[in-house]
Amino acid sequence: MYDINDIWEACSELDEKLSTDTCKKEDEIRKHLNLVESKLKFEVPDFPEGLEWLNVSQPLSLKNQLKGKLVVLDFFTYCCVNCMHILPDLEALEDKFSVTEGVSVIGVHSAKFENEKVLTNILSAVLRYSIHHPVVNDQAAKLWSELQIACWPTLVIVSPSGRFLYQLVGEGHRERLLDFVRVAQQFYSEKGLITNNELPIRLEQLPPSPLNFPGKVCVSDDGRTLVVADTGHHRVIVADNTGKVKHVIGGKDRGNKDGGFAEAMFSSPQGVVLDGSILYIADTDNHTIRKADLNVKNVVTLTGTGKQGNDKEGGKHGCCQELSSPWDVCLADGLGGEKDAVLLIAMAGSHQIWAYFLKEAAWYKNQQVSAGTCLRLAGSGVEENRNNSYAEKAGFAQPSGVTLSKKLNCLFVADSESSSIRSIQLKDGAVKNVVGGDIDPRNLFAYGDVDGKGNQAKLQHPLGVSMATEDGPLLVADSYNHKIKSIDITKRSCQTLMGTGKPGSSKGSNLLEAELNEPGGLCSDWRGKKVYIADTNNHDIKVLNLEEHTVRSLPFIFTSAPTDLVDTDKEKSPLSMADQGKNVTINLEIKLAEGVHLNEEAPNSWKLYSEDLWCDCPVRKIHIANFGFIAKNSGLGQL
Repeated sequence: MYDINDIWEACSELDEKLSTDTCKKEDEIRKHLNLVESKLKFEVPDFPEGLEWLNVSQPLSLKNQLKGKLVVLDFFTYCCVNCMHILPDLEALEDKFSVTEGVSVIGVHSAKFENEKVLTNILSAVLRYSIHHPVVNDQAAKLWSELQIACWPTLVIVSPSGRFLYQLVGEGHRERLLDFVRVAQQFYSEKGLITNNELPIRLEQLPPSPLNFPGKVCVSDDGRTLVVADTGHHRVIVADNTGKVKHVIGGKDRGNKDGGFAEAMFSSPQGVVLDGSILYIADTDNHTIRKADLNVKNVVTLTGTGKQGNDKEGGKHGCCQELSSPWDVCLADGLGGEKDAVLLIAMAGSHQIWAYFLKEAAWYKNQQVSAGTCLRLAGSGVEENRNNSYAEKAGFAQPSGVTLSKKLNCLFVADSESSSIRSIQLKDGAVKNVVGGDIDPRNLFAYGDVDGKGNQAKLQHPLGVSMATEDGPLLVADSYNHKIKSIDITKRSCQTLMGTGKPGSSKGSNLLEAELNEPGGLCSDWRGKKVYIADTNNHDIKVLNLEEHTVRSLPFIFTSAPTDLVDTDKEKSPLSMADQGKNVTINLEIKLAEGVHLNEEAPNSWKLYSEDLWCDCPVRKIHIANFGFIAKNSGLGQL
């Protein structure tokens, strides 16, 4: 009687053979398939009844709809950057082989965090990552346990009759995945075991909205300019602090292209930081750092090859240096006092903190680093929660947020997979715990929602950090707890500032009753004493007023006046003093987004703001200075 251990042993032997240069891959794969069919014959358990499914109109079964298909089971959890890294591999497989050709990919979501067990949260991830194959919520990880899966991601390939054929553990196996499926598809087609039936696919869809899963935000030093990584739309939005959009950088289609703002393309951009008129962007899925000049209105790539890399040391210049999922960025001075010379990067994909040198600057161990160099600052590359006085020996677990305290000369890191906040002393690179996590550096499951000090405090997959003022406190987007937390840096104590602990969108009567849904980033306007929050799954930017203890949504105004109605010459025809104060009728043409309509049962209000706008009307030119009004809609379509 053969069991799963025998299959694993056979898979390991095949891996060894396929790794040799002299191997005839197709022959070895066919030998393996014959062994499985004639001798091992281990059947994969069917999906348990009652599980929740996405992207299909009905539950699927290995014994029914999937019989006659080569099924690739992708065991994943949506927090895991390694799981995100193999999505392009699965897309490549689906592009090469259709369901009617007998190949189907099924995502088996096996959650790490409690928050990830909830179907609506998985749905948001499926939409955010544009997953177009069926996904099943194995909430209790039953199939994971029965197949003795050990880590995320793991791919299990199942034969048309339901037998365990092969497994691939971790990322970086695209070529082997495509080779194995190609040979297996031919093998079973020759035997007449492949079926060409369709599956009941029904893709989940998101209603149109101005923002789509915004990831990170930043604000200018004067508080007047706000930048939002509109991650799901693959673009970056630059607006004023009232929400009036100044620039849209990139389009709604993903890609990797430099050029003017309208032509430039991104792929799930995240971290943003503004230095005057220069904006730096962590273009996460393109594995690059981009620079946008707001004056010239042009985008260029600073570093990264455009493909995910495995380099753990760095040291190359510009676009010769490969990166791995840069998730956030912030600016720091060189150790020799060179102002804003270094761009610090949360490199989530390699579990490290990196540095890109904008100028030649002094750095650790008396190094003088030339401009354009990108190198590792801290982290061994091993995924763990290890603190160490030596930066290169410390360990991070998917760092996803960074912010700098210039007063303390210290970088704070949201280390998402260890559910902790860490610090790096820039004078020497020493890495320390602030709050959360566990004393055991290998324990990445020490998460929860507990206010307290040091390791006694518990977070759940934090993604963002920001200093509320120069002296603190440190604010944290505690994403999977749907909260904003406040940390007294000196005492290492953590308290809930905002949020109920459950996902939602209600504003509530006070901050502890206000709801968020997986906030992914935040930034602080010190002058205005405001905090801007990327409320990711609510597709919204929230404004938290620290003085008034209130929160509101920030509306974004994308439209601009037609050029033939705007006169930028302010010396022409202003309203006379006699005309000022008179009623003026303005007709507005409101174009709603596709799929959006007015409803008699759902009245709404519209806000129009203008600052020093000159309108050229048929009768006269009207100067509208600091003008604002609210027009209420009855639901009948008339303003």
